[in-house]
Amino acid sequence: MRRKGGLRIPDAIKRTAVLLVAAIAVVLLVALTAHANGAQIQAKNETTYDTNLIKFKRVEYVGQCPGTAYTPDTINARFNSSSNLPAPKRRVVIKNVTEGMKKNPYPYTDREYDKGESSESFEVKFGDSHKGRTFSVLEGENKFEYAIKERDTVVEQGTFTAEVSVKDLGVFSRAPICGDRESCHDETYYDDDRSSRRRNRRPRTRRICQPIYVCSCPG
Repeated sequence: MRRKGGLRIPDAIKRTAVLLVAAIAVVLLVALTAHANGAQIQAKNETTYDTNLIKFKRVEYVGQCPGTAYTPDTINARFNSSSNLPAPKRRVVIKNVTEGMKKNPYPYTDREYDKGESSESFEVKFGDSHKGRTFSVLEGENKFEYAIKERDTVVEQGTFTAEVSVKDLGVFSRAPICGDRESCHDETYYDDDRSSRRRNRRPRTRRICQPIYVCSCPG
């Protein structure tokens, strides 16, 4: 129907156009965001790699040197996505956004993702904050956000989870380790040369060492 100022577009066509635009947006979002089962971490637990499962053992110590120790100290891991394999100029950034993690920033790792079937490896360690050389995780289900980038373009992003299990080995008494240790310090002195004038004498340094008995808790 023609009206002043132009053509009137029927409401049905408007609704169809809106639905079409929304459908295109959803398709683009799905293409960019991976499903949870497409992205994964493979962790080397003892001699085998497990998918989205990281295994630690825990010992509780009491006595003069109380504390908690996890073994191994770190676990080697790597990332891959079945929907976007490694390719030249690619990197992947993984961030641990699990509840209980300290923010600003969340623990993260930025690894090469440019060859083979998985990312450059990284070390996983127990912790609740970002560390420079390791990627922190907590006990239980951990939630990760990730983004695969090719230069400055994000080719895939999304979330996935991994389980961190801990096997308790028991409670043990722990005492400090004691023994002799050499303690050294530098000492400044002057040559005892009476024939030279004092103002021209130059200071010299010598190292003095002596044994001491110390005790410390195992690290």
